[in-house]
Amino acid sequence: MKICLIVRHLSAKAGGIAVYTRNLIRALEREGHAIELSPEERFSYLLWQFLRVPLWLVRSKCDVYHAVGIIEGITLPLFRRRAEKRITIHDIIPLKHPRKGFKGLFERFFIRLGLISARKCDVIYAVSHLTKVDLVRLAGIPENKIKVVHQPIDERFFREPLGEGKFREPGKFMLGYISRMDYHKRHALLVELFKCWDNPNARLLLAGAGEEFERVRKLAEGDPRIRLLGFVPDEELVEFYDSLDVYVHTSKYEGWGLPIAEALGRGKPVIVFEDAEIPREVKDLCVTASNNSFSDIVEGLFWNRKLLRKLSNRRCLG
Repeated sequence: MKICLIVRHLSAKAGGIAVYTRNLIRALEREGHAIELSPEERFSYLLWQFLRVPLWLVRSKCDVYHAVGIIEGITLPLFRRRAEKRITIHDIIPLKHPRKGFKGLFERFFIRLGLISARKCDVIYAVSHLTKVDLVRLAGIPENKIKVVHQPIDERFFREPLGEGKFREPGKFMLGYISRMDYHKRHALLVELFKCWDNPNARLLLAGAGEEFERVRKLAEGDPRIRLLGFVPDEELVEFYDSLDVYVHTSKYEGWGLPIAEALGRGKPVIVFEDAEIPREVKDLCVTASNNSFSDIVEGLFWNRKLLRKLSNRRCLG
């Protein structure tokens, strides 16, 4: 079978959807399918969405067309009405937690366009039950049209032996967080909570880039225990997780939570926050904290190394 994938970016800098796409390509190729990719976005999203993708759709000849994200599938039903159409929806964060200003309006407009197109697809894949519930409740999509398929992590997170990561400081208690620095990821909250934890032997590694980077950098100034690593390439992700004693994910909302799954795959205890909307199948494997209890939890793990080792021996989400 020949499958056409509508893809904006394949670079790891594009975030979780790009990782999902690369894993999907590998899985489909192992099953013997032929894969054709749409042109990637280069200079302009609007040019890509309303010119390059439609031209490619008209010229392509595939058995199945699969949009790897909600806005990737906007024009699919218009130009491939009779073909089998599939779409993966990771989350609808811009509708649940809208940001202010023109950028927020722009995001919501295209998410709504994507939902209109998704209704015309034959199959809608949601990466978690939480995303499925959101699609039924907020988008009015029939429940029987949505299939939940959890986002897998790369096999190397289980295959490579556990070791000391390149970012680790010997003799220090290492916390870390990796995510694009967007408004709902709450990096600033983690910096503020960490600064309140008066432990000279603790370190916090923040990996990622994005619109919140400068704000987070300014908040971290004056505390030498905090290191901003910037973008960490895909080939160094295992090294990043292996550098940590505890992984902390402060995001307010996740459609799935790929970094959480990756950290669990590397056998790291994961702390998430009680008020975060994270799929239950992931959140139940984590330690939950509140703003008030965070310092006590990390202090307890710092001193109780037996508990830390016990939590670190759980390699989950295969």
